[in-house]
Amino acid sequence: MAKHGFLAFKEKLIHKSVLAEKPWLSHYDAGVPYELQIPEIPLYQLLQHAFSEAGDKTALIYYHSRFTYHHLYGLVTRFAAGLKEIGVQKGDRVAICLPNIPQFLIAYWAASYIGAVVVLINPLLSERELRYQLSNSRSKVLVVLDRIYPRVHRIKAQTQLEHIVIAMLETYMPPFLKIAFQFQQRIQKTREKIERSSHIMFFRHLLRYPPLTAAVPVASKDPAVLIYTGGVTGTPKAATLSHANVVANALQARAWLSDLRDGREIILAVLPFNHSYGMTACHHLGILTRSMMIMHPRFDVKQILRSLKRYNVSLFPGVPTMFSSLLTEVRRKPTDLSHVRYCISGGAPLSADLKRDFEAVTHGKLVEGYGLTEASPITHCNPLAGVNKTGCIGLPWPNTEARIVDMNTGAVLKANTLGELQIRGPQVMLGYWDAENTADQVIDADGWLSSGDIGYCDSEGYFFIVDRKKDIIFCGGYNIYPSEVEKVLLEHPDVGEAAVVPMPDAYYGEVVKAFIVPRNSGKGLQQEALINFCKGKLAKYKIPRHIEFRAEFPRNLLGKVLKREL
Repeated sequence: MAKHGFLAFKEKLIHKSVLAEKPWLSHYDAGVPYELQIPEIPLYQLLQHAFSEAGDKTALIYYHSRFTYHHLYGLVTRFAAGLKEIGVQKGDRVAICLPNIPQFLIAYWAASYIGAVVVLINPLLSERELRYQLSNSRSKVLVVLDRIYPRVHRIKAQTQLEHIVIAMLETYMPPFLKIAFQFQQRIQKTREKIERSSHIMFFRHLLRYPPLTAAVPVASKDPAVLIYTGGVTGTPKAATLSHANVVANALQARAWLSDLRDGREIILAVLPFNHSYGMTACHHLGILTRSMMIMHPRFDVKQILRSLKRYNVSLFPGVPTMFSSLLTEVRRKPTDLSHVRYCISGGAPLSADLKRDFEAVTHGKLVEGYGLTEASPITHCNPLAGVNKTGCIGLPWPNTEARIVDMNTGAVLKANTLGELQIRGPQVMLGYWDAENTADQVIDADGWLSSGDIGYCDSEGYFFIVDRKKDIIFCGGYNIYPSEVEKVLLEHPDVGEAAVVPMPDAYYGEVVKAFIVPRNSGKGLQQEALINFCKGKLAKYKIPRHIEFRAEFPRNLLGKVLKREL
């Protein structure tokens, strides 16, 4: 089979015994390989390849400003020279705390170009969280949004930061939008208060140097990216992703989307690039396929809808809340979205109703996938042309193995038996940064990563997630899965959202507590009525003992409910 850029496929010849062990392979779409030959290359070669193959093509659009791959590469190599000038060396950590703006891409690839390790930091973090991540990663340089600088200024002395580089949202906006933005935000006074020194500079100052003509050599097994997550262990740790990890996951994504048109796709890039999902599904995949990325620093449904139509977006990775908001807006104001070919949904379960209704509007495919930061992050996805099963995260990707094991003994379980999902593949992290003992607890000697997710695999190799291992409620010897209780609560017509958590109990150990966001018509909803509603639908020990009503739930960047805050 012919190569597609970096992709090399192995022929689909496989023994029946392998299919018995990996039944999912028989459900791959035509054109999706069972296995990829993944080159041992540094991450920055993806950008170099895009520059050499498609230099004059548009790489990104940001508020109508266009950047070709040639322009982007020039900015990257100049910023790389600037980083070297201020002392950044191979292996140093460069933290990026920015939304989806051009400076993110410039700083990201420039750091990779000189062999530095990129630390992706969420701009929404509190001072305490910022301090921890910067200190724990021992970041040498921080590239940060101007409005976040005051938070950084207050904690800088408690970190190892040597330089702070300040970027602004409006820098690369067209002139008329830039003026309007500055007037509206009234931010000039804030910027005047920014301390000026040799250690604190604006982004443009590092673009004054001649382009760096040669990248710093790195091994594919060297660390490329640190991303903090509490996913498997419950406490924030940095997943250390190698160049090999992130390159492999980008190539796996490209292989799964087998009829993607290299150099012709238009990707809506609103998923945060500082999150592992946005990093692979929008950012790395966009560069790998030489696509045009339509960048948005935040999700505004009306702006997103305009971009989808204006630029004829063909690929839209997102989360269910985004697709739901768009569907509501399209129903309010009908818009032709027939050019949208593929939407990949992650971060939260995708309902069958949302999938059906969104596909009816776009005439494209909306499929659910699964991943975790520790795996770069994507490991599973439903086939684009084949069978999609309701509530299913799909099939393991090429070069990816998955299995369900007993939560206590670790024994591999048969089909349709509930246990913990484990994953093995080239996208699985090196380990946690500065936490080798913890890494040993989630990756075994054979390379199997324990996901912390509870689910099962059916006889055809489709995987289903039921709940988080750490979220299981242990009540008087019984295991209660919160999702099961939430599903019943959501059947009530006045319940808009439900989140179930354990509550300490002196007799049973733990009992069920439910948090409810009522629908507009359910403002008079009472605890007793909901408890009665659950009777007959749930075993007695699963019925919530306590119910608390909220106007809204705390969420992360991808819209997932933060149960630990509840």
